[in-house]
Amino acid sequence: MEEQNEQIIAQYSKKDAEILKENGLPAVGAGQMGSIKSHYWKFIGGFFALMLVGIIGLPMVAQYMEKQEDEARAENTANYMKFMTDLQERLENDKDGGATPEETLELFTAALKAGDIEQASKYFVFEPEEGKERLVSLLENLEEIGEMKLFVEYLGKVRKESSDPRDSFVWFSHKNSQGMVDFSVEITKSKYSTVWKIENIAL
Repeated sequence: MEEQNEQIIAQYSKKDAEILKENGLPAVGAGQMGSIKSHYWKFIGGFFALMLVGIIGLPMVAQYMEKQEDEARAENTANYMKFMTDLQERLENDKDGGATPEETLELFTAALKAGDIEQASKYFVFEPEEGKERLVSLLENLEEIGEMKLFVEYLGKVRKESSDPRDSFVWFSHKNSQGMVDFSVEITKSKYSTVWKIENIAL
């Protein structure tokens, strides 16, 4: 039986050699054939090894990524809660402002008349921080171009225009000779604060 198998293999090897010769390719010897088979089985073994690693490893990677995302969400939530707690505490302890919108406007105007931009800036809302920085830059620019005196005059002429139903927002404005608003101040109060703060100034 073994001899018969060897004869069959020899016949196929001979046919393979003839096909290779017809196509201008050198015949493959027994040693080369063994090397090819060895490389073939190595490839098959490597392929299945990679599949095994994928089957086992991918769920582990997914679990790791999910854990990282959960930890990041928990950290972001904790940071947000801390920020809100700190902000509420700052609002509750804030004393820079008036008990009414009009009083805050008067304090703000008095600080500017005294040339104290730093004190005047304390009557601005401190969140968002970018909003306060923009208002401070506005005052500094008015001072630089010599328009602060005119600005203070406008502040003395503004009139209350409206407030929201919750009584936490008031809008003061100045109108020109054509009845158009050319200057306005928005003042608001947080539910956690006892003082009114300037939220926006539009020129």
